[in-house]
Order: sequence, then C-alpha cells, then structure tokens
Amino acid sequence: MEAVKSICVDTDIIIDYFRGREPGKTVFTDWRNKTEVFLTSITAFELLLGASLSSKREARITEVESLLDQHNTLDFTHESARKAAEKGAELKIKGIPIEIRDLFIASICLTNKLSLLTRNKSHYERIKDLTVLMP
Repeated sequence: MEAVKSICVDTDIIIDYFRGREPGKTVFTDWRNKTEVFLTSITAFELLLGASLSSKREARITEVESLLDQHNTLDFTHESARKAAEKGAELKIKGIPIEIRDLFIASICLTNKLSLLTRNKSHYERIKDLTVLMP
C-alpha cells in the first residue's frame, strides 16, 4: 500500500485531541508525525464556535488558534461549492442527505484530492469518491 502523503482531519478527531479522549488523541498525534495534516475552514469554524461557547472562552480560543496556526487550512472555494452542490443534490435525490457542514468538509477533501480522517464514517460514507479513513 502506498504511503499517504497528506490527509485532512475532521473536526471530531480534533475535539478528541483537545479533550485528551481516545481514539482521536493518539491517532491525530500519530498522523501529525508521519504526514502533512490539513484542516478545513469549516473545521476551523466549528472549533472556534465551540471555543467561543466554552466557559473557558479565552483559553479555548487561544488553544484552537494555536492548533490552526500549526496546520494548513483549506478553504471552501468556488470549486468546493460546485462539488458540494453536486454531491448534495445526488444525496438529496436518493433521500439520504448529509449535514451541510459535513458536505462542505467532504467537498473540500474531494476538491483537494485528500482522504478524510474521521470517526463519523456514517456521515461521510454516502459520498461517492470520498476516501474515509477511520482511527
């Protein structure tokens, strides 16, 4: 099997990492040590929203910003929007829609030809052509 050169990490894995919860804590650290890790602008939003709602708001925002500064963040571009619309329509027609933020994350991965590391296989396995990696 060919070595993975880069990977996109879903929000759930990062939340596990911050909370010191397995499997995210270990798997995120392991992937960071062996390949280039990307996050999406959607994950950045989700993490910053959670931090802003925390009772330890300032500390959590600092923690999230520090992690975001350490990794490349992939934006939701026009091309990603087109891909999201295409995949979203396919799923809606089949009667198996997906949560919009998950659709955006998936479309960013597809646009950038990256696999997605997530614990939420059921959220993403409906999206044709997306390679989903589980911890």
